[in-house]
Amino acid sequence: MNNISDEELLALQAAHVEVTTSQWQQVRRRILIRALVVIGLILSRALLLHLFPQTYEPLVFGSSAVAAADLQSLIATRLWVGAGLGGIYFYALMTNSYIRSVSVLALMVPVTLIWADLQMFLISSFPEFTPVVTIGLGLRLAAIYLLAMNYIDIRR
Repeated sequence: MNNISDEELLALQAAHVEVTTSQWQQVRRRILIRALVVIGLILSRALLLHLFPQTYEPLVFGSSAVAAADLQSLIATRLWVGAGLGGIYFYALMTNSYIRSVSVLALMVPVTLIWADLQMFLISSFPEFTPVVTIGLGLRLAAIYLLAMNYIDIRR
């Protein structure tokens, strides 16, 4: 005799499965597409940094004399960290495990980076706000918007 309701069964499920199967099937494709677009935005921003290092060197390193290799190593380090976090995000998306926690983390990282960008670009170089910096900032804002939409879809 089964006296357990469907809601009780869902509550008893493993703690790591955070989005119900029926809801997950509805939003999974949309979330994956947005995540792939975010990866494209991040890679295009990295390409922008690689192609125009003269725009970012004085902003990132100040007046100290640094080589373009220092900026390239900074870009590579951020990309490796981003690849690790992106791998965790895609694993959570594919397995529906810890998806809410990982989506919060995926949203917090670019928000903290945009805060650093706002301090570095807007405050220190407002009169010399170049189109390259504007495009980079726009790419980061678009990535944050898409990750926020993923978070909202997961939380529903």
